[in-house]
Amino acid sequence: TRRQAAGAVFQYINGFYNPRRRHSSLGGKSPLAFERKAA
Repeated sequence: TRRQAAGAVFQYINGFYNPRRRHSSLGGKSPLAFERKAA
């Protein structure tokens, strides 16, 4: 179902995505640090 697919995608992204990893496109900052500074 659509609900199951959405749940599976959500779990995959949360398991794969590392919000603390530094990104060169963000000036060497983690996504969390970049979002905090932008807010």
